[in-house]
Amino acid sequence: MPMFVVNTNVEKDSVKPELLSEATQELAKAMGKPAQINVFDILQGQSSQAHEPPLRPRVHRVATAKVPAGQYIAVHIIPDQMMMFGGKGDPCALCSLTSIGKISGAQNKQYSKLLMGLLSKHLGISPDRIYINFVDIEAANVAWNNTTFG
Repeated sequence: MPMFVVNTNVEKDSVKPELLSEATQELAKAMGKPAQINVFDILQGQSSQAHEPPLRPRVHRVATAKVPAGQYIAVHIIPDQMMMFGGKGDPCALCSLTSIGKISGAQNKQYSKLLMGLLSKHLGISPDRIYINFVDIEAANVAWNNTTFG
């Protein structure tokens, strides 16, 4: 159930679907999770599935795929935030990676390099302007599909 959430002052128009897709695929590999997953679509007025109707303005929509229960990754990019980092308004990000397990000092270093690299590549954010909090959450404290994981 890994969730990667990015709060950034980068404009929404600069956030392309490729960031969501690549973050999803790379996290799936790094964390040993399935690659067929749920991805948060933050693109206003667009659907991530051809058969879905267009989204209403200001609505965030979740695109889903059929996957084994409890095995997915969610990526949520929240652009256009009023943020400063080190007293400057240059592009920056405050992030969290939350997971049931798969969080440790050694793993977090790997995730840091991966995720900061993606944010730098796709959003132009320097790694020295990114914080990522890693949260190892208990399965009983996460719900999906009408139940909890533990």
